[in-house]
Amino acid sequence: MKKLGLLVVAAMFSAASFAQTTTPATTTPATTTPTEKTQVKDLRKEVRAYDNKKAEAKAQIKKGNLTAAQTDLATAKTDKADIKTDTKTLKSEGVAHPVKLATKEVKKADVKRVEVAKADLKTAKAAEQTDVKAGNITGAQAAQAAAAADKKDLKKDIREAKRDGVKRHLHKA
Repeated sequence: MKKLGLLVVAAMFSAASFAQTTTPATTTPATTTPTEKTQVKDLRKEVRAYDNKKAEAKAQIKKGNLTAAQTDLATAKTDKADIKTDTKTLKSEGVAHPVKLATKEVKKADVKRVEVAKADLKTAKAAEQTDVKAGNITGAQAAQAAAAADKKDLKKDIREAKRDGVKRHLHKA
């Protein structure tokens, strides 16, 4: 009889626990204030400047110019300190992982810039081909010069994107 009573009490407790419904927690989307947006934009610029100075220092070391490399590294160090102070400020305002967010946005902007350069190069090559087919030699030469300039810009954008850590989406045209 004791076992039957315990079984009934256990069944009642389990039924009561399953009968309770929990409302799903609704999270409000994080809204950023204009000051946070400007601080994140500033952080993106500092991250890009830091990456550029580190790359310039590496290039100077490869060339053998150690004094220029030291000045670039000192500038990169001040950029890193600025990044840390901005990170503390943004974290206190509720932005989660601000450096990771800024780096991700920098990479996204680099990929977009490379894609635009690829599209420009493609249109310049298409214009050159249409001018050649039409027999317009001066137009073809102008389009060829535009294609060469676009290819130069594409290579520059790809170098800068690699410097910022983009590894994918950089297929040469």
